Amino acid sequence: MSFWSDALRALQQVTLLQYKVEQALKVAEEARRDSQETRERLIQLETLIDIAMKRRPAPPPLQLPEA
Repeated sequence: MSFWSDALRALQQVTLLQYKVEQALKVAEEARRDSQETRERLIQLETLIDIAMKRRPAPPPLQLPEA
């Protein structure tokens, strides 16, 4: 191969690599956003559970049978 063919092939590979890196960054950003949304939902659920557990009335004390 000639120098120019090699240079063109290298440029194509660099361009393809740059495209793949950009795509990977987009996927990573989407994953980060989804993770943050999931974390926020989990916090909301935990808060609701905590509130529900505090509002639930305590069971009556256990009555032992008289002997």
